[in-house]
Amino acid sequence: MNLEIELEKVGFTKNESKVFIALLKIGETTTTDIIKKTGINTSKVYESLERLLKKGMASYTLIQNKKYWKGENPLKIKEFLDQEKNKIIEKEKIVDSMLEELTSITNRENNVKSQYRVFEGLNGVKTARENVLETLEKGDTFYVILSNYKNSKTLDKYWVNFQERRVEKGIKCRYILNENLRENFLKDRTSLKLTQTRFVTPKHLSPMWIEIYKNKVGIGILNENPSVFVIENKEIAQGFKDQFEILWNLGKK
Repeated sequence: MNLEIELEKVGFTKNESKVFIALLKIGETTTTDIIKKTGINTSKVYESLERLLKKGMASYTLIQNKKYWKGENPLKIKEFLDQEKNKIIEKEKIVDSMLEELTSITNRENNVKSQYRVFEGLNGVKTARENVLETLEKGDTFYVILSNYKNSKTLDKYWVNFQERRVEKGIKCRYILNENLRENFLKDRTSLKLTQTRFVTPKHLSPMWIEIYKNKVGIGILNENPSVFVIENKEIAQGFKDQFEILWNLGKK
């Protein structure tokens, strides 16, 4: 097990992980020894020690005006996580208390004028897709045109969860997919209830994915910095739906 990576997963920075592990291995020691053990520069070591001190994962004693650092019992990691959970709960309470007021002061007229939005990064892609569930109601249809897909552990889990929630809400989905995707991981997704799929040859598709829902069109691309461009316009959405139907009739089950 790579302890550094695992510690990063629970809220430690890369340098904090290295310093904490070094403290556990060396025992009570000076910053000089930590620097030698980790290879991290002096300022970063001091910064990491202070952060670990605040987390309750390190402590020090003063001997002749010199600090000797020690890593705390690893069981304290659970205490640290409990503290983080409590912080999140408090933040959620703050958000809940101000949501109604924030919603009430939102400029509705300005929102109508805003006809496009750009979402970037994995979280941005998720936010754009959540808008689908917020926009569509039971019985509505979600149209998707997809030519290719790059595996992403983070997004793969999210896509499956999204589809399950879509079906639960009673939203229909029609997929037009690249013929090359017929036998891959998309199979479990397209076999869901309320889902229809047609496959077309790659020459009919662009490298981007397109999704149409109500009066909105999302155009996205998956690369190192995935992004989705969402347009809200009734005429444009209808134009894309018309193109979808043309491709649908060309496709095969």
